[in-house]
Order: sequence, then C-alpha cells, then structure tokens
Amino acid sequence: MSGKFFSLKRYSSKALLMGTIVLGGLIPAFSAIAGQLSNGQSFFNHPPLLIRTATTSHSRYTPATYQFTLRVPADAGEPLGAVKIAQVENSEKIAFEPNHSTAFIGDSLAGGPMLSLASIGGEQPKDATEVTVVFDPPVQPGKTVTVEIRATQNPNGGIYLFGVTAFPAGENSLGQFLGHGRLHFESGSGG
Repeated sequence: MSGKFFSLKRYSSKALLMGTIVLGGLIPAFSAIAGQLSNGQSFFNHPPLLIRTATTSHSRYTPATYQFTLRVPADAGEPLGAVKIAQVENSEKIAFEPNHSTAFIGDSLAGGPMLSLASIGGEQPKDATEVTVVFDPPVQPGKTVTVEIRATQNPNGGIYLFGVTAFPAGENSLGQFLGHGRLHFESGSGG
C-alpha cells in the first residue's frame, strides 16, 4: 500500500512541475496584452482614483471653479489620456464654461505645474453640464492631477454630484467610471 502512495506522490509532483512550466510560459503572454482588448481598446489595469473634489466658493449664485483631483496609480498600466466630468441631474443645472478648463500636477487649491490640454469638449458651451478634458501629453502612472472647471455660477444651495470618468491615452480607449465628486453649496432665501 505504501508503494501505491509513493507512486501517486511522485505522479503528483510531476504534474505540479509540468503545470508550473506550462503556466509559467503563459504568464508573459498574458502580461504582454494587459491593457488592451482583442478589438484594440486600451484600458487601465488599475484605474485612477478620485481623491478630492473642491470648489473655490460655496456661496450661492457666485462664479466658482470646481476641482477634481485624480491619482493615477503607478501600476495603472496606461497613462491617463482624458477625463469627463458630468453633473448628475438635480434641481438646477450648473452651466460650465468648458473653454476655461485647466489642469495641473498636484492636489492642492494653490495649484502646481500646469498641464497642456489637447482639447476640451463636451456639450455646447451654452448651458454645458458636461466637460471632457484631453491631456497633451497624457498623465503618466504615479502622478496626481487636478482638473479645474469653471462654473458660470453656483446653484441656490444643496448637494450636487458630478460623475467622473477616466480614459486611458489613445483613440480607442475604454472609459472607467471613478465615482461621484460631491459639492455642497450654501442655501439661502432671496436672490
């Protein structure tokens, strides 16, 4: 009986060794295609994180700049090519001025080195509630970036949410929804 046990044990060791050799040969092949689907779409291995949302003013009916800060993980697999920010429907629409959007490296209200933007798009500037900012060059993994979007005026108080979607660099990229940035504005009566 111990002879049978010994031969099974030896067989199991050989199977384990063969499995390791076979899988070991496949792992580099899988990692070579990481970040790109068979149809050519690129994606993040680990998407950016929305780490901060802020405004330069919480007062109602005043112009303000909204900041959305994203950290691109070192293991993202792809650089950050673009960010789309869209207001979630609420009692009031907050109109953005897309042409006044900017971006900088860092995460403070004071700002950091400015980034060049290839384009700024979204809805038509009149009553725009969505803005897409394209970085030129893309933001590399391991960096933190803040996107600033100017609002023509804050609403008359309340909590407002903004959906943030990140896109890897490239024309055929798959966006990753990062969550909602939340801003609270002061309420008041009168105008």
